[in-house]
Amino acid sequence: MAEGEDLKQRTARGFFWSLMGNGTQQFVTLLIGVALARILAVEDYALVAMLTVFGIIAGNLQESGFTSALAVREKAEQKDYNAVFWFSVLVSICIYAILFACAPLIARFNHAPQLTPLGRVLFLGFVCSSLGTAHTAYLFRHLMIRQKTTAQVSASILSGVVGLGMAIGGAGCWSLVGMDLTYKLTHTILVWTFAPWRPTLHIDLRPAFTMFGFSCKLLLTNLLNTFNNQLLQSVLGHYVAPSSVGHYSQANKWNTLGHSLLTGMVASVAQPVLARIEQDQQRQLRVFRKMLRFTALLAFPCMLGLGVTAPEFIPLLIGQKWMPCVPLLQILCVAGMFIPVNSVYSNLLISRSKSGLYLLCTSLFLLLQLVWLLCAVEQGMRVLLLGITTLTILWVFVWHAFVAREIGLTLRMTLTDLLPFAFSAITAVGAGWALAMLAHCDRVPSLIIKVGVAVPLYCLLMHLLRMDVYRECLNFVRRKHNA
Repeated sequence: MAEGEDLKQRTARGFFWSLMGNGTQQFVTLLIGVALARILAVEDYALVAMLTVFGIIAGNLQESGFTSALAVREKAEQKDYNAVFWFSVLVSICIYAILFACAPLIARFNHAPQLTPLGRVLFLGFVCSSLGTAHTAYLFRHLMIRQKTTAQVSASILSGVVGLGMAIGGAGCWSLVGMDLTYKLTHTILVWTFAPWRPTLHIDLRPAFTMFGFSCKLLLTNLLNTFNNQLLQSVLGHYVAPSSVGHYSQANKWNTLGHSLLTGMVASVAQPVLARIEQDQQRQLRVFRKMLRFTALLAFPCMLGLGVTAPEFIPLLIGQKWMPCVPLLQILCVAGMFIPVNSVYSNLLISRSKSGLYLLCTSLFLLLQLVWLLCAVEQGMRVLLLGITTLTILWVFVWHAFVAREIGLTLRMTLTDLLPFAFSAITAVGAGWALAMLAHCDRVPSLIIKVGVAVPLYCLLMHLLRMDVYRECLNFVRRKHNA
């Protein structure tokens, strides 16, 4: 019982620090993003967006799924971390050399010669990140969430200051590059500071290869997720005007800003916690369902609210020039409601060392999305995104089918855990939207009405429905406040 209570408290603290840290990081990112969007041109974002997918793929290759592999390993030793460290560093150097040579080809494909020097500098970021891969894995495995989030928040603040200073100085798209490099360098320095582990000069990659059977499936899945998240803005540069790519990039950035807050929180805690109770299926089922309810409690109202308030906050925060991204953001936010839910499912599979099932489920999703992309590319961006959003929602049931066989989760359990939060969020946010429409007021009063109605109404519905996870969250916050 004592061990169970200790794990419960560590999980609660982990969620708390992860939520606070990710929330602060997203708030800082929001402020800097608003300032940069007002200074930089749409084309500046488009140029960096065309390169983003290559940097993320390279980052996935140098990490190679070893963070999760170390987290679920029964015992991680010095030699294991050391092998992961040197593997990441050596792979990142090789990949950078390839991308350095390919930069002119990327520029030619996107009809933008300036991408050559831009890419060669931007790609240095993942080489820097490789120096902190093993240290980040150490913090992740040992549930050192406070230290992990401190590194992320501090890096976000410093990189934001650097990027904003460069933008004010007229650096244009280079300010986005400078911000990215500053973040990765600062984060690497801080995880070295917080993690007590240190590498040695003895290079022995054999422990890494023993984990590769598990981690390679995660690597492939992460690569597929990268294509899933970045394919559109990378490929669109070949088919549409840079301004259209910029509007999609801005909409995707705000959507990611919303759902990644919750996805990051789940990923920081769920996987190591679920891995520790893998042998107790009934307990793992109970913990999983509580995580699912907690995710739905926050994800559904936050993402739905983000989409409904987009017509007000987009022009208010970043200017009228970005209004074409509003309908795209609203569609993406519906998909964003379910992305954190899917993340809970995927983390359960990884915690049970089912990286093959994780890969299969993600591969099927990407395949269907690519089919839809080929079919709808001529129909316009809205039709394309509507199809992808529909697929994302339906994929919750596919994840459920994979997880059900592992822990005995029934469809009735899933619907019981998700539907009350979905209906409550739709009711609360819909009421705020309806009253704002009836008022026929300007943007600021309309935004106040939407938020002022939706938030208390959603809390009231949670209280009337006696949702246990809502009461536990309130009690935890009260204890923290009184401590």
